[in-house]
Amino acid sequence: MSSPLDRSCYLLRMDHAVTLKNVAAHAGVSRTTASNVVTGTGRVSSETRDRVHQAMRELGYVYNRGAASLRTRRTTTVGVVVTDIANPFFGELLVGLEAALAEAGFRSLVVASSDDPVRQDELISELREYQVAGLAVMPASRSGRTFLEGLEASRIPHVFVTKYLEGVSAPYVGPDDRLGGRLAAEHLLGHGCRTFAFVGGFSRHLSRRDRIEGVRSALADAVMDPGRLIEVESPSNGEGGLLAGQQLLERGRLPEAIICQSDGVAFGVYRALRRAGRAGEVRVIGYDDVRTAALWEPPLTSVATRPEMLGRAAAELLLEEIAEPSAGVSQRVFAPELVVRESCGCHEAP
Repeated sequence: MSSPLDRSCYLLRMDHAVTLKNVAAHAGVSRTTASNVVTGTGRVSSETRDRVHQAMRELGYVYNRGAASLRTRRTTTVGVVVTDIANPFFGELLVGLEAALAEAGFRSLVVASSDDPVRQDELISELREYQVAGLAVMPASRSGRTFLEGLEASRIPHVFVTKYLEGVSAPYVGPDDRLGGRLAAEHLLGHGCRTFAFVGGFSRHLSRRDRIEGVRSALADAVMDPGRLIEVESPSNGEGGLLAGQQLLERGRLPEAIICQSDGVAFGVYRALRRAGRAGEVRVIGYDDVRTAALWEPPLTSVATRPEMLGRAAAELLLEEIAEPSAGVSQRVFAPELVVRESCGCHEAP
C-alpha cells in the first residue's frame, strides 16, 4: 500500500511541473540550498546533498540547464567538433578533455564532421544555438580562412585541437609533427634503413605534410637521396593501411622501412604484409601510440603524441579563453616522443 507521502508525490507530478521550490520543501531545506546542490555550487554537507537528491528522485525533478543558461546568460556546456569519432586517437583525446572540463564544472557536447567543412559549419551553427560557452574544434581539412573569420565574428571562445589552418593564427593545442616525423626517420636510419615509405593520410592533411617534412629533413641530414622516400596516400585508418600495404606489395620490391600516419594505418599495413608472408621484411613505425599499439604483434613502435594529455591541455586553454579572452593568440605545441617496441626491429625497449 502506498504511503500518504507517495500519494502526494504522485499528485504533484500529475498536477503540474515539479519546481526547485517543491524539491526544497520536500527535502526540508531552503531553495538556495537546493539550488546549490543541483548546480554544484556553494558549500553543502553530504547529508543535505543526499536528501536533496532523494527528493529530486521521488518528485521526478530534472534540472533544466537550458532555461538556467537563458536566465543567467551563462552556460557550462562546451561544444566539441571532431573529424572522426571512430578514430581511437580522438577517443583518447576526449577522455582528457572531458576530465579537465568536469573538474571545472563543465560538460561537453560532442559532434563529428566526417572531415567535411560544410558539415562542420552546420554543426558549429547548431552548437551556437545551444548557447555553448566555447568550442574545441579539430578543423576539417579543407577549412578556409572564412571559417576562422566566422568564429571570430561570433566572439565565441574557441581553440583548435591537433589540426591548424595554414596561414591562420588562432588558439591552438597540438603536437610538433615535424619533430615526430624526424624522430621516426632518425631511428630507422640508425637501423641502417636506406629506402622508406610514408603511408597514410592525404596531401590536404597538414599533419601529414609536416610529418613528411620531418622525415625528409632527417634523410637530408643523412645525405640521402630524396627519391628514397615514396609516399602512399590512404585514409588514416586500418582499412586505409590495408589498401596502402597492398599497393606497396604490388610495386614488387618493398621499402626497408615504413612510417605510418597513424597506428591504425600501421595495423592495416601489417595485415597486408602478413597475408603476403612478408611481414618480417620491413621495419614499421606508427604514429600517436594509442593504447592498443603495445598489444599488437609485434608490439608497435610509435611516435607518442599523448592524446589524453592533448585533450586536457585543449580544455584548459579553452577554459582560460572563456574566463578571460586573451588579447594575443596562445598556442601550445608539445614535443612527441618515440616509444620503441619491436616493430622497428628492436627486440626490446631501451
